[in-house]
Amino acid sequence: MGNRWRNILIGIVILAAVAGAVWTAMDKSEGEDKTATDSNEQGKAGVTKEEQSGDKRKAGGIREERAEEGFQAPDFTLNTLEGKKVTLSKNEGKPSLVNLWASWCPPCKVEMPHLQKAYEKYGDQVNFHMVNLTSLDNKDTMIDYIKDEKFTFPVLLDETGEVGEKYMAFSIPQTYIVDEKGQVIQKITGAMTEEQLEEIMKELTS
Repeated sequence: MGNRWRNILIGIVILAAVAGAVWTAMDKSEGEDKTATDSNEQGKAGVTKEEQSGDKRKAGGIREERAEEGFQAPDFTLNTLEGKKVTLSKNEGKPSLVNLWASWCPPCKVEMPHLQKAYEKYGDQVNFHMVNLTSLDNKDTMIDYIKDEKFTFPVLLDETGEVGEKYMAFSIPQTYIVDEKGQVIQKITGAMTEEQLEEIMKELTS
């Protein structure tokens, strides 16, 4: 009887040991699978992050167009009063001044003589783009005003209002200083004084 119970007890211990070994093996296998899965997921996540970083770097290589300092100036092509097409980005390696104005705007008229003077002095070093908001102006009145004042700077005609919209000309005059790479480096809202404009021109051409 004693031997029988001893054998039964030994059998139970053996079964328990086997079961424990199986359980340990299964748990270890699951752990390895989980580790591998986590590793794979981390690897995929890492690739994704790298790809995203690459996309960001790629996107960062092309500066966003926006009429704000530090951004690429929105490009445009407009006709002058003489019918010549002018494109902002075709700047011949020179900085540009983009001024948005209308003939009915008193502050615009205040700074016009200063702009004419600056154009006469710096017109060979800086592109002057005097963008008339023609869609909001009276073209004939504007032309008479330019002739009467004997202004010789290039007047560009925004006849569709597209440029005024791109450059957020909700308040005029509005002036943008654009470097030779096409980046907006300064935005001036309101009429510029002669001294202010002279300082800007000196910085651009120094």
